[in-house]
Amino acid sequence: MKIYYKLNLLIIFLLVILTLIITASVNVRMSDELEHEMLERELTIAEYVTEDLANPLLQKNAIAVNEIIDNVMIRNTDIRYIYVVDFDGVVVAHTFSQGFPVYLVTANPIPPNEKNAVRVFSVEGESIQDVGVRVLDGMDAKVYFGFSRANLITSINKTTNTIVSTVALVLLLGIVMSFLLTRTLTTPIEKLVEGMNRVAEGDLDFQVEITTSDDIGVIADSFNRMTAERKRTEEALRESGEKYHLLADNTLDCIWQINLDFKFTYVNPAVFQLLGYTQEEWIGSSLSDYCSPENMEFMLNLAKEEIKKGNNSNGLIFETELFHKNGEIIAVEINEKIIFNDDGNPVSIQGTTRNITERKQAEEILRVEQNKLVNIFNSMEDGIYIVNQDYDLEYVNPVLMKDLGEWEGRKCYSYLHDREEVCPWCKNQDVLAGKTVQWEWKSDKTGKIFDLIDTPLKNPDGSISKLEIFRDITERKQAEDEIRKLNTELEQRVAERTAELEDKNAELERMNKLFVGREIRMIELKKQIAELEKEKG
Repeated sequence: MKIYYKLNLLIIFLLVILTLIITASVNVRMSDELEHEMLERELTIAEYVTEDLANPLLQKNAIAVNEIIDNVMIRNTDIRYIYVVDFDGVVVAHTFSQGFPVYLVTANPIPPNEKNAVRVFSVEGESIQDVGVRVLDGMDAKVYFGFSRANLITSINKTTNTIVSTVALVLLLGIVMSFLLTRTLTTPIEKLVEGMNRVAEGDLDFQVEITTSDDIGVIADSFNRMTAERKRTEEALRESGEKYHLLADNTLDCIWQINLDFKFTYVNPAVFQLLGYTQEEWIGSSLSDYCSPENMEFMLNLAKEEIKKGNNSNGLIFETELFHKNGEIIAVEINEKIIFNDDGNPVSIQGTTRNITERKQAEEILRVEQNKLVNIFNSMEDGIYIVNQDYDLEYVNPVLMKDLGEWEGRKCYSYLHDREEVCPWCKNQDVLAGKTVQWEWKSDKTGKIFDLIDTPLKNPDGSISKLEIFRDITERKQAEDEIRKLNTELEQRVAERTAELEDKNAELERMNKLFVGREIRMIELKKQIAELEKEKG
């Protein structure tokens, strides 16, 4: 088939696909916009109505509630029904003339933490969008509206028909234009194909005649420059190879390549700094000359496993030991990859080797320090555990293990609380953010009360774990409770004794008043007797 026909068929196919995509995407976008606008209007109506219904519902004024929803139905012809659920979950008003359909109560529930809920039903052949809105946040009083989707569906259908008609016209024009355009394009392209065949046969001096200044002319001009560029490209490739060798010769890592017999076919000069050998000494030697039999078997097994993966092999990084020329054992990190040919068969192994002696020494120092820290934790009387950001336990000291058992492979919330999910009171997020938190906790497993100190612990890789110290304060809390109890009893006794003293003081005061009154009356009687005696005398 000629390129003219192929190009026309391709353009027609692309135009058809493009028009279908445009039609579908525009139709979906317009439908979404109309749906969104309809929902916004419905929610706005619902919010206004719920504001009007709040006070009548609180006052349990059913007449006012019915008046409000009846007025809403009159003003909005697309609303098919409204019903109101009071604060006790009872339907107190509705607009159904044939009785309220009870299935609606559970058809569109509003989630506990949401203000509204929307659901589409099909009722008697009509699409209805049921919108439920809470009257007041956090309460069960709700209002439900049934909005007809007939206008929305009509608008969507009209929009779809308009889009389809427009796109069909554009498609027809596109097909006509494609036939005209391809006729103009294919003639110079056929000449260009002829020239490419000549060059492919080795005629690098062939030049395509340029008759136009459009893109085809540009392509022809580019083709004419191709032969000259090819020579320059070959020169550039040669220079690039020299640069690669320059880079490989001056890198600090040892770069090497070995065949499947594990004999070295290439190594850069860095091998001298790594193991003391020259390139001439190294190339042609076997890997087994520079390692122990155990390490050689280890590396052979790794290579065999990678070869089994075929082209799915992504390479591997591992650590081992090699012999320096002076007899010293050098810790190294090897990054290697199996090289496969076009048929998927392994042909060689290449990679890099790096001296990691200093890193291993630093890791050993860190391990010793960690062991010291673990020994300290193990000897402490307080309980201690360490947990990472994923709630995985990393360490538990013997004090806690004595009460709670083995911890390996468990989450902290499972180990400490027998829970299957993160504890609501967990302090991990605060601690991992850098805070130190002190709080108290009572274990349901042991009944003990602990004073807890949670503090962030920075790991060598930069991640953060949580270190928690448990101090048993059960006896102290019991003593505090006993002291509070004794204080309460003492206060009660003091109050009782004070009441007794107050009663006795009141009695004494009453008796004192009686004696004083009697003395006053005796004095008055004596005065009266004295006056009578004077009168008689």
